Amino acid sequence: MNAEIITYVFIFLLGVAFVLPACYVLVLRFGNKQYAFFNKLKWTGVLLLGLLCLSITIPSFTEMVFRDYRVLEGPCILEPSESKGISIDITLTETNDTFSFRNAPDLDAYGKKVSYYCRVTTTQNQAFEINYQIFDKDTQTLLYPN
Repeated sequence: MNAEIITYVFIFLLGVAFVLPACYVLVLRFGNKQYAFFNKLKWTGVLLLGLLCLSITIPSFTEMVFRDYRVLEGPCILEPSESKGISIDITLTETNDTFSFRNAPDLDAYGKKVSYYCRVTTTQNQAFEINYQIFDKDTQTLLYPN
């Protein structure tokens, strides 16, 4: 399992871990007068945070469970991501789709002047990146398997 799948599972489980206790407390204890307004507000915030996590992950749930991935390939440009440290942004030049991955490959050159051929695996709705491979544009030899 790569880091992107682990992140997806973590966000999903975090959403479930927030929603279930919040629903229990709010439904079974909401009418009880002994709970202060602040406690009700706190559990409502936990519920909303859990629903946010689930709303991010649920649209791709069946694709992740059944491994129904989409493979996009074509000429690409690799650029180190400035905001995420050692991550990399892969832009497919034909479709202008950009994907971010945490582990940057150790290649000789990056940037717009250097073009590679890439194969990127994502979910069907392209919400979560799964894997990528980088090939030499001319010889189609594999330079970096992720």
